[in-house]
Amino acid sequence: MRPAHGTLRLTRTALLAGACTGLAWMGHNIGADNPAGAWGFLLATAFLYGLLWRFTRIMRGFGDIFAVMALAQVALHLILQLSGPGVVPIDHAGHGSAFLGLAPGMLFAHLWAALLTSALLAHGESALWSLVTAVARALPRPPRLPDLASVESGAAPVAPPSPTPSPPEPSTHGPRGPPGSPAFRPALP
Repeated sequence: MRPAHGTLRLTRTALLAGACTGLAWMGHNIGADNPAGAWGFLLATAFLYGLLWRFTRIMRGFGDIFAVMALAQVALHLILQLSGPGVVPIDHAGHGSAFLGLAPGMLFAHLWAALLTSALLAHGESALWSLVTAVARALPRPPRLPDLASVESGAAPVAPPSPTPSPPEPSTHGPRGPPGSPAFRPALP
C-alpha cells in the first residue's frame, strides 16, 4: 500500500467511524433516559473504526452494509448505555426488561441509525467523489511552467495534456479509493 493511499484510507475510515458513531449516539440519546457520555462516544468510535477498517476495504452493497451496521448497533448501544451517568444493570436502566436494554423506542432509534449509517457508507463516498470531480472540472487549470531543461537548451517546452478524472461508477465493486487511481493495489489479507 502506498503511503499516500494509507493516509487517505486511515482518514476516510476515521471520518466514517466518527460520522456513523455520531448518528448512533444521537439516536441512542433520543431514546435513552440517561444520555451517553463523551467517553462512550470515543469508545464507540474506536470500536466502529476497527470494524470499518476491515469492512470498507472493498465496495459493498447496501444490504451487506445494513446487515453489519444493524448488528454493530447492538454493540454501540451497550457501549453508549454503559457510558451514561449512574450506570445501573441493563434490565433496570429505564428500558424495562427489554432484551439487552433495547426497548421498542431504543430499538427504533438504533435501527434508524443503522439505516442512515448504511446509506452514508454505501453512497456517501461516491457522492463526495462526484462533487470533488465536478468542482475540479469547473475550476480553471493553473498555467504550466516550462520545463527548465528545455528552456536552457532553447527548445520549445512541450507540456503533456492533463487527464481529467473520471466520475465513479456506483455499481462497480472493487478496491476502495479515489476514482481513476490505477496504481492502487489492495493489500492482501
